[in-house]
Amino acid sequence: MNTTIIIGAGIAGVNAAESLRKEGYQGRIVLMDRDRQIPYDRPPLSKEWMKGEVDDARILLRNPAIYEKLDIDLKLGVEVTGIDPDRKILDTENGPSYEWEKLILATGTNLRTLSIPGDDLKGIFYLRKMDDALAIKYHMQYVKQAVIIGAGFIGAELASSMSEMGIDVTIVERSAYPMENIVGRQVSEHFLDLHRRNGVEVITEDSVTQFNGEMKVEEVVTSGGRSIPCQAVMIGVGVTPNTKVAHPQLEAEGGYVVNEYGETSLSDIYAVGDCTSWPYQGAPIHIEHWDHAVNHAKTVSRNIIHPQSTPYTYTPYFWSDQYSTRFQYFGHAKRWSKTVLRGSIESDAFTIFYLGAQDIVKAAFLSNQPKNALPVRRMIQQQKVIDVEALADEGVALKKV
Repeated sequence: MNTTIIIGAGIAGVNAAESLRKEGYQGRIVLMDRDRQIPYDRPPLSKEWMKGEVDDARILLRNPAIYEKLDIDLKLGVEVTGIDPDRKILDTENGPSYEWEKLILATGTNLRTLSIPGDDLKGIFYLRKMDDALAIKYHMQYVKQAVIIGAGFIGAELASSMSEMGIDVTIVERSAYPMENIVGRQVSEHFLDLHRRNGVEVITEDSVTQFNGEMKVEEVVTSGGRSIPCQAVMIGVGVTPNTKVAHPQLEAEGGYVVNEYGETSLSDIYAVGDCTSWPYQGAPIHIEHWDHAVNHAKTVSRNIIHPQSTPYTYTPYFWSDQYSTRFQYFGHAKRWSKTVLRGSIESDAFTIFYLGAQDIVKAAFLSNQPKNALPVRRMIQQQKVIDVEALADEGVALKKV
């Protein structure tokens, strides 16, 4: 029997397995992961689940019965140690080897970690897995003050959740304007203001150099000379693509390099989701978004069954919920020529457009304006010259712009 093995049972891996069946794949599907938990959704771990608004069952990616119904062989707690693309054999740690016809790498990302004095004290956490979230949630019962290192989206969402739980939160961020390279100065300033308005202390242009305490963390010390008392620390200093499953001929640079069909540099090996570097508007990009993982997996699965039939032409999208605000971002812009504001930043309801040469919209950031999502996505897909004055004028419907 033909066998497709998927390494990684996160959002990309689960959607790849399910999509193969829905596209009519008749062979054996083996979905394996080093985690021992039934596949679950990670975004709620820093938000609704952390605040107790949803229970464990509601963050599962699928009802466990689905895997049996779709005849997906789910193997958890399995660590892949190597692949042989010539013999099409995969080796695992302390377990059997597997033969495959097609291989899908859905390995996601690895956390960046800090290595500083005191980092082995209890009460210092990274949020990556369900086990991390469980440990944090249990520990938070005894916490009055928490420090979050890093003001990226995970750090910001944790700050929002913990502040709403009545915890005094301090964020320590190395840069002057967090995520400025993604959203620009205006939006970065808005992030800082939003957290400060909600009672979170945000320290910028500083970094943590030491943790102090007996057995548990009791304070963090910064390079700027601050001593911040706390009973918990969350570290969110970014991630890197997980390309641990390696081979000399498997190209990886900013993730596994794939073409528009999800094919890697090795025949019959595909890669999907956060672990990839994929072509977008003529250049390779790497993003770590839930929406991309879902759509990439579905498209690549189709190409496994119908080779090179469906190029991946997705417009990147992510969202973040902080306090009562829903942020949305469409497109991808490392650089832009100008920005155009539609709406009022002070009112927390606005859209900022990032324009490239010839006034073409490359990306857009939305704050509490979900109605703009559809026309914004269309603008980015069409890549047409835009009337800048009309774009800024809320009296002109976006779909007419």
